[in-house]
Amino acid sequence: MMSDRLMRILIVLFLLAVVRQVAAQPAEVQPPKGSALRTFLGLFTISGSVGYGATFSSHKFNGPALITNPGSATLMFDGSAPVGDTIALAYANWMAFPQPVNGVPVDTNSFLLRTDTAAIKYRSVGQQLPVNLSVHITIDRYRIGGGFSFEPYFTGRYKPDNFKEELGTFRPAYNLSHYTRWHGLLGVEVFRSKRYTLVVEATVGTYKLKKKDYNPDIIKRSIFFNLGARFEKSLSEYVRLFARPAFEYKNYTITSPESGVALTQQLPAFYFTLGLSWRLPDLRRCPIGNCHTQKDHHHGGKVYRSRMHPFWKWQDPDYGENYPRLIRYKGKNKRKLNPY
Repeated sequence: MMSDRLMRILIVLFLLAVVRQVAAQPAEVQPPKGSALRTFLGLFTISGSVGYGATFSSHKFNGPALITNPGSATLMFDGSAPVGDTIALAYANWMAFPQPVNGVPVDTNSFLLRTDTAAIKYRSVGQQLPVNLSVHITIDRYRIGGGFSFEPYFTGRYKPDNFKEELGTFRPAYNLSHYTRWHGLLGVEVFRSKRYTLVVEATVGTYKLKKKDYNPDIIKRSIFFNLGARFEKSLSEYVRLFARPAFEYKNYTITSPESGVALTQQLPAFYFTLGLSWRLPDLRRCPIGNCHTQKDHHHGGKVYRSRMHPFWKWQDPDYGENYPRLIRYKGKNKRKLNPY
């Protein structure tokens, strides 16, 4: 499949980027900074995030027919099928897991609509709560990586854009479902300072729908494309907080069995996520228990990071950077003659 081939290409590009970054290290002799393994691991950043998403689902009827009987949900059937006192085969829940309904009665109280003469579009707004995990490497200002997402999905009610009273609304057979997805990641840092970074980031990949709610045998999924801006604040050399608004597009086509009616569900979406990223340390923490050095320093010809700072503080800080306010000016100490 095209999506599997794309994922293989992204994985190969990711591995090539890692090799290139390692090979690009300066050739001149430098003071040792750590083991080769730590230097390699220091190229990687792991990110986790949670957030909110809204999907603006829609599908258009242009050929199939719809029928509504009093007290019954709207059903879809093949627009070319003959209509007499009954319709031989129609479908409920047509956009997820079509359920066949045989012998649908047709009488004077029925509302019958052929969409080849009056096209109808149904729209719905669903909500997601995405949980994301990704890993990337940074080469100069460029990022490449991949990740996994799990998204609980709350469906909304589908409403027609015309004949609203006659057709009414409907909801799929489930209220809560979920997506799972794998993606490749490409990004570029358009602004970078010691404390703040702005990254324009694109992810491309595949997604899967819950089999219990969506019939995988009759659904053909597209790849998804997600474009966002990642606003990062550095807490230390290794830890960053970030916010990421993004827009996404994907779709799938579902073909009802027997009738062969195919409908395409458009799924544009907006996401906003908050997360934490952690770059794997390229320096080992100082192993000497009574060492109070607060910056990167040497022991035995090797460089270590300080053991005095928690991971969310700068490990190699400038003077007063981690604690800019003196103890004497904090809290109740301000009222003491000798806060020390």
